[in-house]
Amino acid sequence: MLKLYNKWSNREKRAFLELLEYNPRAKVLDLGCGNGKFTLEIKRKIGTRLVYGVDIHEPSLRKASKHGIIVVKHDLNVFPYPFNSNEFDVIVSRQVIEHLYYPVKFLKEIHRMLKPGGYVVISTENLASWDNIIALLLGYTPFSMEFDEGLVKVGNPLSPHEKRLRDNYQHPHVRILTYRGLIELMKFVGFKVEKVVGSGHIFITRLFEEIDRRHCRFITIKARKEQ
Repeated sequence: MLKLYNKWSNREKRAFLELLEYNPRAKVLDLGCGNGKFTLEIKRKIGTRLVYGVDIHEPSLRKASKHGIIVVKHDLNVFPYPFNSNEFDVIVSRQVIEHLYYPVKFLKEIHRMLKPGGYVVISTENLASWDNIIALLLGYTPFSMEFDEGLVKVGNPLSPHEKRLRDNYQHPHVRILTYRGLIELMKFVGFKVEKVVGSGHIFITRLFEEIDRRHCRFITIKARKEQ
């Protein structure tokens, strides 16, 4: 199951990068940048030098800084964020929103910080993926659900993370969205949704990722702040 998950995650990563636009003059913000390795890929894809990264974990921020990322330490559950309104051309956040207590406030902050005409790319787990649905039908904890206080997951013997101990730095998943839920949240905040991609289908083919995006393991969305 771990190999399958990693395959799905790699597809989500490629889908995320494909949604980015080349713009050497763009000012970019990565919310939840971690050690900056993926932020660096984003930086290269966009072709810009001006990239900021936000995270709460100081050791990760030190590593990100070595990749040329302008780092800012901040807890993404605390509002407002330490940036001006209409400051960024692009904001990205990969696999972060599910770890936050206030996804609507999070999206509103993104909308505030984006310049008119700027866009955001966000990816997250999908509670309505077929593997999560099957887990529920079996009476198991969904694969995407996580716990605090040391344990990553309990109640799902099919999960490779079952009863695995948690790194104290890692926050558990607390808000797991669905395909439709994420789209409606973006629209509620005021974004114009441009594209939604599903990655990682239980039938393991790109065809099903295209025709059944609602039930893929990961959702990646691109949305724009209207001018």
